[in-house]
Amino acid sequence: MQLSVPKPEGKIPPFKHARSTAMSESARYSGISTLNHWITAILAFVMWTLGLAGGSAPEAAEGYIMSIHIGLGFFVLLFVLWRIGFRLYEGFPEPAAANRFESMAASLVHRLMLLVLLAMVLTGPLYLFTEGEGMNVFGWFTFYIPAPLGEGVHEAAETVHKFSGQYLLPILVGLHILAAAKHWLFDREASPREL
Repeated sequence: MQLSVPKPEGKIPPFKHARSTAMSESARYSGISTLNHWITAILAFVMWTLGLAGGSAPEAAEGYIMSIHIGLGFFVLLFVLWRIGFRLYEGFPEPAAANRFESMAASLVHRLMLLVLLAMVLTGPLYLFTEGEGMNVFGWFTFYIPAPLGEGVHEAAETVHKFSGQYLLPILVGLHILAAAKHWLFDREASPREL
């Protein structure tokens, strides 16, 4: 027995986007990924704020602020390594972009954010280790790896860490937020919860 589906008369309007009301299951992040995302966002904001505040504070307050930045940085290092490892294990969902350019841009920005985060959590400690200092974690313990790599590596680590925190990460996060707002407000592709 053969079933035939009658063709409707006239032109059928195409769907604007396959995800017009909600993202497809394959494009969604898992609950762990969503939690990782928001924890990273909060930690990055706190670390960025502490770094800027410490860099512009009077000398008496700078040491205190930077000690918090360094102590928290130890846990941020562990978390970012976990997050990147989990993302590589789970893979990257397809971006919710409407066209190829937006998909490629979203994918690039996402990967660059992870790369910049990795660079920051590695160069922060390296900046200390190459100066003969350790990461004093709130007075509980000091994490130290001897790294007699010379002044050149120390200067490079400092430059990468500060440049990434002051310029690269804020630019990438700004692009990420603008893209999410575009998908939600203009394209109506996903709710804020799904983004």
